[in-house]
Parts: sequence; C-alpha cells; structure tokens
Amino acid sequence: MLAGSFLVSLNAILSIFFTMAVGYGAKRMLHLDKEHVGRFNTLAFYTLLPLMLFNNIYRSDIRGGFSPWCLLLALGVLGVLFVCTWAFIKRVEPENRRRGVMIQASFRSNFLLLGTPLIQELCPGADLGTVSVMLAIVIPCFNILAVVVLETFRRSQIDLGKTLRGVVRNPLILASAAGLLANFSGLRLPEFLSGPVGQLGAAASPVALLLLGAQFEFRDVGIHRRNLAICSVLRLLVYPGVALPLAALAGLRGPEYAVLISMFATPTAVSSFSMAAQMGGDSDLAASAVTVTTMLSALTMFLWVFLSKSLGLF
Repeated sequence: MLAGSFLVSLNAILSIFFTMAVGYGAKRMLHLDKEHVGRFNTLAFYTLLPLMLFNNIYRSDIRGGFSPWCLLLALGVLGVLFVCTWAFIKRVEPENRRRGVMIQASFRSNFLLLGTPLIQELCPGADLGTVSVMLAIVIPCFNILAVVVLETFRRSQIDLGKTLRGVVRNPLILASAAGLLANFSGLRLPEFLSGPVGQLGAAASPVALLLLGAQFEFRDVGIHRRNLAICSVLRLLVYPGVALPLAALAGLRGPEYAVLISMFATPTAVSSFSMAAQMGGDSDLAASAVTVTTMLSALTMFLWVFLSKSLGLF
C-alpha cells in the first residue's frame, strides 16, 4: 500500500515535471519571450481553466456522499490558516506583488489534479462521493480566496468595492458558480456542448503546465530562495501539520481522512501561476513556487502518507 501510494504521488509529480520540461524546451527552441508566454497564459486563463473548473464541478457526484464533519474541518482549518498566513506574510515580505503570490502559494494546493488519484490509491474501492463534494466546494473557495488576496495586494490600499467586483468578475469564480448551479439544478448539457466543454477542459492542465515551464527560469529560484523556502514550509509542512492531526483527533478515518491529505499535503496548485500572472502578481515567483513545492512534495507527501498509514488512519 505504501509503495503504491508513493508510486502514485511520484508518477503524478514526474508527469507534471515532464510537461513543464516540454514547455521550457519549447521556449528555448522557439525563442519565446515573456510577452509571448503572457498572451498564451491570458488565453488559458479566460477559456481553458474556466471550462476545466466548470466541467469538473458539473460532473461531480455531489449527492453520492457527504461528510459534514470532514467539510467543516477542512474549511475551518483553511480559513484560520489563511488569515494567519496573510498576517505572517505581511510582516516578512514588504512588496505587494510578492505578498499576494506567497499567500496564494501557501494555502492553495493541487487538490484538483492530485486529489482523486491519491484517494483511489490510498483507499481502493472507496466511495468517492466525499471527494466530489470537497472538490465542488473547496475549489471555488480556493479561487475566491486567491482572487481576494491578489486583488487586495494589486492595489496600494484595500478597496473593498473594487476587490469584490474583481471577485465577482473573475472567470474562475464565474465558472465555479456555473458548475455548482448546473450540478444542483440537474441541468444536462446537450451533446454538441458537453463534448467540446470536456475536451477543452481536459486541455487546461497540460496547457497550464506547458506555460508554467515556459515561464520558469532557474535563476529565479536563487533570486527568490528566501520566499520560496517560506512558501514551501507553509504549504508542505505547516498546513498538513495542522490539518491532519486535527482530523485524527476529530475521529476522521478512511476516505474522509485521506481526502484531507490530498487537500492539505499536495504542492501548490498549477493554476495559481496563471491567476497570479493575470492579476498583477510576481509571475516569476509564482512559477518557481509551483515548481519547488512540486519537487519537494515527492518526499513530504510520502512522509505524511507513511505516518498516517502507520497510525492506522486509513
């Protein structure tokens, strides 16, 4: 079981790195500059990523299983740690363009891409209803918090009205809301729409990874090493280090506990780079944060899984 869990995590991470490497190589071969990459990123942010979010939420079996305690614990821990992270980053980083990126990199995990594969490996044959509910609710929460923090630090001072308008108009927020509405209402897309929506949504992750690789520069890791160390510790150690013991104490076991591993112990979300780049954040730092946390998660995720399995939590 542990070897299988490790292989699932390792394969997922290696596949991410391979796609990023293709993007990095394409940039070198085609001599793409940041302006070219930025245009492609805008296209992905306003089309592919919203379609991916809509399709994932729209197709989730939300009614198939629901664990209120798991959901409340996850959202409660996320909310408290988000506020603490915001306060901490404001004290240690003076530049607004980096503050928003660091906060997002710390709280926003790669739950969307790695959640279901990890649950299927950690708890074979388990009902995935809890995962569907968590994805349908947590992913929009991630998006809302990310928009709020990036909108806030895009301006010299907090403008509540403009921040709220930025949240409401954000394509990822609109896509999440549309997915929830379609799911709960029982709306079924006609075949001529469901096919293209699914195909374009499926293209979002590899395209985002290609663009991430094209954005990445090795020198950025050295330039941002202090901030990257902070983000990595928060994302991979502090967040799971708070959430998982609380879940164990609350009596969560099996799939309910495993879903929190996939939510809190996975690396920074790939889509956080696209959002940061489009909302005035430091895109170089955002790209490096995804890369570095993904690299380190090969070790940290295995350790969290090993520890949890040793304690009989799933």
